[in-house]
Amino acid sequence: MSEPLAAVFFDLDGTLVREGAAEAVRRTAVALAERHGLSADGILTANTSAWRDCWADQGERWMRGELSGDALPRDIWQRTLERFGQDDPTLVDEAVEIHLREERATFTLFDESLEVLDALRSDQVALGLITNGPARSQRAKLAAAGIDDRFDVVIASGDIGVVKPEAEIFRHALDRLGIRAAQAAHVGDSFSADVVGAASVGMRAVWVNRDASVAPRDDVPHHECRSLRDVLALVTQGSDSRAR
Repeated sequence: MSEPLAAVFFDLDGTLVREGAAEAVRRTAVALAERHGLSADGILTANTSAWRDCWADQGERWMRGELSGDALPRDIWQRTLERFGQDDPTLVDEAVEIHLREERATFTLFDESLEVLDALRSDQVALGLITNGPARSQRAKLAAAGIDDRFDVVIASGDIGVVKPEAEIFRHALDRLGIRAAQAAHVGDSFSADVVGAASVGMRAVWVNRDASVAPRDDVPHHECRSLRDVLALVTQGSDSRAR
């Protein structure tokens, strides 16, 4: 029999809030095109290539907090505009400002997120957040979504220089609440980062699989759900939920 859950940890992007990165880039390209008589499609094509290269070069360091929060988007937009034939540094500044503003605007809560967080809180279950990304930008998303006051502990990879699925970030979160892994669940949409990472330290791993994808591995114990509302069943019914 599983121990009663004392805490539930959540991932942020794609779990509690919708991923708005692609839409933020599109809006930025459109805004730049309209303001300066450029091609939005051309900017988007250049951005796709620049994003791929910049993420390979800097993504890991950025998530570990080794770079400033705007360092990665700034490099991406600089490379984007250079590849598009524009080398004006003021245009880069403008692109970064628009992108960061639009990113905050496009990260919106899933319909059930508040309902589930408040239901867990009413059941006296501690709430935590474990997210990959620079500390300042991830907390800005929480504030923009209006849920920055819902958690007992918030851990961003940029806080401690460790990214999911590394075990240390999960253990750090457990230590902050003073509980054992067997007393906690972690809920996330990334099988590789959230499920594998949580299971590796003995937490109950909950995969938010809204698209009904096939699990990439069958050797990692986890619970699977289509909606965050299913997490409530895990808390109240324990092993009676859809264990995989």
